[in-house]
Parts: sequence; structure tokens; C-alpha cells
Amino acid sequence: MKPQIVFVLSTNYAGSHFLSLQLASHSRCVSLGEFHRFKRRPDRRRQACAICPDDEQCPVFHGLEGLPLSELFPRVFDNLQTMDANLTTVIDNSKKHDWAEYFLDLDGFDMRYIHLIRDPRALVRRWMLCYEDPAAKKKVKRLMARRCWRQAFEILAGPEDVVYTHKWVYQNRLIKSFLETNGLDARTITYHDLVREPKRILGGLMTWLGHDFEPGQLEYWTFTHHGSQKPQYMKPPKEGTFHDLRWRDFLDEAVLRRTVEHPQVQGLVTDMNLVLTPDGLTAPTPEQDHASPGSGAADKRKTTP
Repeated sequence: MKPQIVFVLSTNYAGSHFLSLQLASHSRCVSLGEFHRFKRRPDRRRQACAICPDDEQCPVFHGLEGLPLSELFPRVFDNLQTMDANLTTVIDNSKKHDWAEYFLDLDGFDMRYIHLIRDPRALVRRWMLCYEDPAAKKKVKRLMARRCWRQAFEILAGPEDVVYTHKWVYQNRLIKSFLETNGLDARTITYHDLVREPKRILGGLMTWLGHDFEPGQLEYWTFTHHGSQKPQYMKPPKEGTFHDLRWRDFLDEAVLRRTVEHPQVQGLVTDMNLVLTPDGLTAPTPEQDHASPGSGAADKRKTTP
């Protein structure tokens, strides 16, 4: 069995740490966190491991400093063999498709890719908070106008939320195109489904990766994880779930509707066979997908704000 590398690809704030920690809580898996940090110069990057004194003292990351990109993953697997020979799969939640692209020609590894996608309304809220400074707002607006030049007038003249709607579509289309153009072995999941039905989603992913689902993966905070971490995910959820629905109260009705009904959003959601529901973006189950017209399952697929 070849050593396996799983790339989690997503926008920022989509829950990539949440997913990678659950996957890495399997007895044969390890999370590398945002492994792309090793692309940067030592003086310009943050420490890769959140729990070790420094990366050179980390059992997963030691010996990586100064290596060319092509040698990073082989060295990690050499390190893992000294830890536990059963560790055959690493999870890299660097998110960026151009990072994963560096390793398309890396021989001797089983490469898998997960496109994690979160509801556009959640990202509109998050980016509104992220770009509160007027200069930052102007910068991202100009950037998206250049990238989405056919919609430049709408981006430059429209309300702030439209900028972030285009940003969401643009980044997820880049990921989708990367996976399809290169014919990669990939799965798409939504944050909503991962949070609401973790056993079903994780079970399907583990089967695809060639492993059996382990119930302990649902309580990933009980395991030791090297790599980058998000503090909010390292303790049990207060109400039994991490489902973040703050966007429903934060965004006014006009923004919610404008985001859901935007043609670019509708086009991407349709292309990816996803559904926008009142509490998030979801992928229909096979039963829903093949439901006959007029059935309860089919009714659930209506797009709503």
C-alpha cells in the first residue's frame, strides 16, 4: 500500500482544520495542518507544530528545514515510520490548490483530494468582519474586479457583500477546475453536512481512503495532533455541535437573498449538484437526488435564503 497524501482544498474559514483533525484521529492517519508553511523562508513563516517547542523537536516535522518541496512528504513519512509503522496517511489542510499542484508529479504516493465547501452566506459574513478597514475593503474590491473582469462593474459599483460573493465563487471554481482538469481522485463535501452528519460523511471518506471509520474520530480533541490548530476546535463543543450559523443573524434579509439568488452562486451550486437550504449548503443524499417530483425529498432541494 502506497503512503497516502490527502489534500483538503477550500476557501479560508470553511472548516478545514475541523475536517483534518477528524480524519487524523484515525489510527492510521496524521494531520500536518497547514503544511504549505514550509514553502516560506524560515524567517517568514510561523511554526508548523502547535504543541512542540519548535519544529526540529517535533517527531513529525523534524529534518524538514531547507529541503526542496519534492522531499518534504518523503521526509515526513520517514519520520512517521519511526513513530508508528501503521501511520500510512497524512492530511494536509493547506487549502490552496496551487500548493497541491506542486506535488502532482510526486511519484510513489497515493494522492487524494477533498473539496470542502461552506455556505456563501457564512463566508460573506466572515469576510465582512475580516475587511472592516476601508483600505482593506478597497483593496479586495479592486482585486476581485481584476480577477472577475467580466463582472467588474458589479463588483466596483455594487454593495460590499457582492464582492465577497464573487470571491466565494471564484475561489471554489478554481478548486473545482483544478480537480477536473487534472482528473484527480477527489470528493466534495460541505461544512453543513460534516457538522450535521459527521458519522455518515467521515464514514464515506474513510471508506474511500481505504480505512474503516473509527468512532473515536468524532471526539478528535482527545488525541494528540501535531501541525497547526485552531483553539476553538480543540475542546468539546458546548452544545454538541460546531455548526456555526451566526450569519443568519448577522446578515440582513436583503444580503441573504442577494447572496442566494446571485447568478454566479446559483451556477456554481448547480454545477456541483449542491443545495442551498435555510441553515447551510448541503449535498443531497442519493435518495434525495433521485427522488420523484413532488416527493418530500425533492421539496427539500428548493433553493431558499
